[in-house]
Amino acid sequence: MNTLRIAAAGALLACTLSTPAHAQPGSFPTLRIGQSVSGTLSESDPAMYERGRFKVYQFQASPGRRYIATLESGDFDAYLTVARTVGGVTDHMLVNDDGMGEGTSSRLRFTVPAAGTYLVLAQSLAEEGTGAFTLRLDTATIRPPRVQSLTVGTPVQGALSEDDAEYDGEEGAEGFYDLYRFRGTAGQRIRLRMAAGEYFPTVELGTMQGGEFTPMEDVTVGMDGALTATLPTAGEYYVRAGAYGGVTSDYTLTAEERAPAAAPRMIPIRGGASVQGELQDGDAELEDGRLYDAYVYTARAGERVRVDLRAEDFDAFVIVGRMVDGVFQEIASNDDAEDGEGLDSALEVELEEAGEYVIQTTSFSAGAQGGYQLSVSTP
Repeated sequence: MNTLRIAAAGALLACTLSTPAHAQPGSFPTLRIGQSVSGTLSESDPAMYERGRFKVYQFQASPGRRYIATLESGDFDAYLTVARTVGGVTDHMLVNDDGMGEGTSSRLRFTVPAAGTYLVLAQSLAEEGTGAFTLRLDTATIRPPRVQSLTVGTPVQGALSEDDAEYDGEEGAEGFYDLYRFRGTAGQRIRLRMAAGEYFPTVELGTMQGGEFTPMEDVTVGMDGALTATLPTAGEYYVRAGAYGGVTSDYTLTAEERAPAAAPRMIPIRGGASVQGELQDGDAELEDGRLYDAYVYTARAGERVRVDLRAEDFDAFVIVGRMVDGVFQEIASNDDAEDGEGLDSALEVELEEAGEYVIQTTSFSAGAQGGYQLSVSTP
């Protein structure tokens, strides 16, 4: 759902009420819940906002209910506006021109801040648009989320619907979600995956604080949308599984337990050498969840080396550093080749001291896997 707050809402109402055909708000046709009305936009109807002709309907609304306005037309690209008027001033407005996805129809889901009379404008998106339309207003029950059980290792099938709980409604974050609960142990490594057909879902891991879902901060979202985290304490954890944009769809949610992070295996590499490797499950991980392999290069003092990392399956990222008291300390890193194009990475660095240096081959984003080629040379 494309929902906007329009700063110039007052101009809308002024234009609407100044139209001779609709001189007073009370003269607008009434749209009732569950009712469909048919109409026609013609050249004699008013136009505004550099868009097409429009007709205005009014309806009575109450807070605590979710309203669904639908405008359909086979003759023009539909554009819906919902406005509240108080003393001749527009207080709140929502607009939508593509709420039903592809096609020319518009669908707008909304709640109202207070009881009163609201306006629905049935309009053409294009200035030249005219023709027949059907406008309908419905309601859906807003229910608090029902907490469902989730077992680690067992996928669950669910469905997002207009009767599900909604996100808080901040701009750009409208949508429906389901809530799940599972018990975890301290240090347990969890991966959450959610698939919802052609839609891109949103999965969150968190706890309940004062009856409110509180997302965890130390989580990693991979390129495939999977969420990974290490549980800090034993107890109950909650998963919010949903999608933004008013999506309604079947989905599959899976919580998996991951094996403990592996210690990096240090692989020797010499100047002039080129090796094939692969990022895969079971590799060592950086703090942000990126998989990596580690190579050891023995350098002379002041030696300059070039590291090339080529990959086709992920955006390559190379890091050079040293182990100091068992802790890796980065010296230099890069995720691009010289031309800045493609997925490869190239890095030239001067190694000031003689000794062993560590080259980490990883990816730009967490969750990436695939084969790569690492080359080390002394230009």
